[in-house]
Amino acid sequence: MLIAELRADQAESQSRTKAEVECLMTHRLMILLIALMPLEAMADDSAILDKDFALMMTWLPGIYDNQEQVYFEDEQDVADTLRHERVHTVLKPVKLPRFGDHVFYLQQYVNDDPAQLSRARLYVLNPDYERNVVAMQIYNFDVPELLADVHLDPTQLAQLTTDQVHTMLGCEVLWRRTANQFLGQTQRQACTKMSTESAEHTSINHYFLLTEDALWISDLAHKETDKPLAGQADRVPFKHRKARQFECWMTATQRDGDSTFRRGLTVHDQGGMIWLKTEEDAPQQVGIKLRNVRWPYGRNRPSLVLYAHKPGQDKAVSYAWADPSAQRIGINLRWMQASCTLTPHSVGPTQ
Repeated sequence: MLIAELRADQAESQSRTKAEVECLMTHRLMILLIALMPLEAMADDSAILDKDFALMMTWLPGIYDNQEQVYFEDEQDVADTLRHERVHTVLKPVKLPRFGDHVFYLQQYVNDDPAQLSRARLYVLNPDYERNVVAMQIYNFDVPELLADVHLDPTQLAQLTTDQVHTMLGCEVLWRRTANQFLGQTQRQACTKMSTESAEHTSINHYFLLTEDALWISDLAHKETDKPLAGQADRVPFKHRKARQFECWMTATQRDGDSTFRRGLTVHDQGGMIWLKTEEDAPQQVGIKLRNVRWPYGRNRPSLVLYAHKPGQDKAVSYAWADPSAQRIGINLRWMQASCTLTPHSVGPTQ
């Protein structure tokens, strides 16, 4: 039928300009070629999944923190029962062939205190071509405290065996790309465990959202009655933003007029903080905090902000700001100075 239409168009071409005829003929030919195109020439789902998986592997590793979420919940007077505690997350690829080719170590601590380790896990990811998803298996450490900060020395994981971790059947997370983000979740009602006390089943649901600069996590637990046992009551996830690392120098004036100077200090831009103690008989302290702020309301522009702090004072004594993509920022208050420069993104020793 398309051939007949082409011939009919050609017969009518005497009353049309040459350009009009060529345009119409090209359009008809393109339709014909698409109709005859073999199925194998269409998009290959496996190739697309491979490309998406490669992108995930570049986005996932890093340092994350939800300090901005915590700060603005306080600013907006969110009810205490709905507020999120501050969680600092490290996700680093590690080599553990016995678990798989794509293994990540996850470590989290709360309240900006590395001593308050809340979670240590392994994430093992692989493309699943049959289901056209990225499948992620979660392994929990039996004694997570014994492996705290192993991302600083991955050789400590070399002797790790499957007997030292545990996973729950049906609790794998299935990731799918949606536009320019990846959404991951467990299959509903598939991840369950039996309570040894009540003999009731508890359903656990993991939800993830990953972008180039953010990782949102929500873990919800329900009894058979669907009554929430754990997780945020309003189901708002922990909104972690990926941090950039900076190397800083600081100086503080002593009482005798001399200055204490330090360089090589590392801090991240998601609420990272460092303190300098002066070298004198009665040492003084000065701190700096670095935030990459995105206001969720109002007209303020996103900014990279460097704050100067004194001990015992929640409010900064002063601050300086720059474009959020700035690679360098500094502050000079005469009695203290600081300058921070962006370093290549990596998991630093104190982060």
